Amino acid sequence: MGEWLGLIGALAGTAIGGFVTYKVATQQHSHERRLEKHRRKIEAFEGIYDLLSTIASQASTLNMGVIGDLGYNSPLKADILKEKIQFDRLRMLVDFYAPELKPSVKAMFLQLGIIGKAVGEVMLKKNRTDEWKTNTVKAGTLASMEIERLAREAQERLSELMQALSAEG
Repeated sequence: MGEWLGLIGALAGTAIGGFVTYKVATQQHSHERRLEKHRRKIEAFEGIYDLLSTIASQASTLNMGVIGDLGYNSPLKADILKEKIQFDRLRMLVDFYAPELKPSVKAMFLQLGIIGKAVGEVMLKKNRTDEWKTNTVKAGTLASMEIERLAREAQERLSELMQALSAEG
C-alpha cells in the first residue's frame, strides 16, 4: 500500500505541477498578445495621424497648383505631387483600428474629389472664362480648407482615442 501512496503522490504532484505550468504559460501568452495588440494599435494611430497631415498638405498643394495656373499663368504640372495620395491606406487603417473616424475620412475623400475635378479641368479645359476660373478656384479653395478642417478634427479625435488606449493599457 505504501508504494501506491508514493506513486499516487508522484502522479498528483506531476499533474498539479503541469496544471500550474500550463496556467502560467497561458496567462503569459495572453499578456503578450494584449501587448502586441496594444503596440499595433499605437502604430496604426500614428500612421493615421501622419496620413491625415500628408493628405491635407497634398490637397493644399494641388489647390495651389490650380490657383497658380488660373491666377498667375503658371502651368499646372502633372507631377505636382512628389508621392501618391495614400487614401486607400488611410481608409484601411481607419476601418481596422479607428472606425470612429470613418465619417471624417469619407468627407475628406469627397472634398478631395472636388479638388481632383478642378485639377483635371485646369489641365484639359481650353476655353477658360473669368467666371469659370473664379468658380474653379473658389471650389478648390473651399475643398482644401474643408479637408484641412476635417483632418484636424480627426487628429483631435485620434488623440482622444490614444489617451483612452493609454489609460487602459
